[in-house]
Amino acid sequence: MLDLRTHLALLAMSFATWGLFVILGLPDYYQQWPLLAKLAILPAVTALYVPLAPWLLRRFPTQDHRRNAGWLALYLTVPLFIYDYVYIVVIGGDDLSFVFRYWYLSFFYLSFWLQFPWLARRMTRTA
Repeated sequence: MLDLRTHLALLAMSFATWGLFVILGLPDYYQQWPLLAKLAILPAVTALYVPLAPWLLRRFPTQDHRRNAGWLALYLTVPLFIYDYVYIVVIGGDDLSFVFRYWYLSFFYLSFWLQFPWLARRMTRTA
């Protein structure tokens, strides 16, 4: 089980990650970007996390990479969905159908649940 300090660090990391994505997507959270740019960001961010996720997983207090990959996926999806919901729906006045209009965000709500366990499995095999 992770200690409170690790949970708080993961939560802070998720907020910082979300904040960076909001700043990069200004003024309209990537809606003003052309379709090709939105399509290009999906593999770019996915590729960024190929070395970043194992690096993060090695910094967990335990070396149970598979379990920690679940925690990492949780903290980089559920809080980000909540932050997006608050930003887009509560503050922006949109509705829950934003998950379709902002499909490039929704992609990561799912992909990290596949990518991080896969990377952890590779780490476990090579260890």
